[in-house]
Amino acid sequence: MDSGRRDQAAIALGARRTRRGKAARGRPLPSLPRGRRPDILLRLLNIPTIALIVGIGIVPILYVALLSLENLQLGSSARTAFAGWSNYSFILSDSSVGNAFRNTLYFSLLSVVIATAIGLGIALLMNNDRVRVGKWLILAIVLPWAVPEIVNALVWQWIFNPTYGALNGLLVSLHLLRDYRAWLSTPTSAMHAVIFAYSWKLVPFAALVLYAALRSIPTELYECAQLDGATVWAQFRYISWPFLTPAMTVVVLFSIVWSMRAFDIVYLLTSGGPGEATMLLSYFTFTKAFQFGDLGASAAVACLLVVMTLVMTIIYWRTLPREDPA
Repeated sequence: MDSGRRDQAAIALGARRTRRGKAARGRPLPSLPRGRRPDILLRLLNIPTIALIVGIGIVPILYVALLSLENLQLGSSARTAFAGWSNYSFILSDSSVGNAFRNTLYFSLLSVVIATAIGLGIALLMNNDRVRVGKWLILAIVLPWAVPEIVNALVWQWIFNPTYGALNGLLVSLHLLRDYRAWLSTPTSAMHAVIFAYSWKLVPFAALVLYAALRSIPTELYECAQLDGATVWAQFRYISWPFLTPAMTVVVLFSIVWSMRAFDIVYLLTSGGPGEATMLLSYFTFTKAFQFGDLGASAAVACLLVVMTLVMTIIYWRTLPREDPA
């Protein structure tokens, strides 16, 4: 009898504790007052980062925009005068600015297309398990990306040299040219030489990003496609390309921004010449500020370059196919 009563008491006590536990879980946890929530401290930790972004990114842009509205000459002791929109009217009426605008647009579009296409081809080659040298390409393509831009320009300056350049020596030895050619002396060849030299610098970034995207694709998709008799082009079109689209977006957007501000390659190879054949907006801004001393007009051209970069980025972003939320 005593053992039975003890068992019944234990069961009743366990049921009572279970009911209390359920009631406690059903009650909302007591919340701290708003002034004492710990997430405020976490937000305060972001203040140094925000201050750094504002000081390095936003403040210089605002200063350049303000400078573009002033008549400021480098080395002049005259007092700075407010110029209003006169600097912008200058860049809209100057034929040199229009030529630099067209050169920058052509340079940016062609260099992005070349770098993305070559990078995609290299990424597909590295992702192919049948090609044994594919893994070694990873080490080879990192070299152009690791080389500083000034060193890259000096290397291409030696390659395009009309007297002892490697390109002329190769083409003459293959009997594709009779005599050595001055690649940087004619407008058409100079522009395309600069574009190719700059694209060589962008190719490693495109190849590595696209290769990482290809490695994230499940191999089961390709195996199922091969069992269904899909061709290589069908596998790329319906399996690889949808996975490559986000990575391709990153490659194109970054390449557009970088190509719009290209300066070193033009400065060392052609200095904007012959004539103004390779004059880009970035180099025109430099010459206007430090050779002619017109800081106000130079700042206006810099603002035009920023707007041009934003417009090209937004246009590309708008043309991308949107995912169906359903």
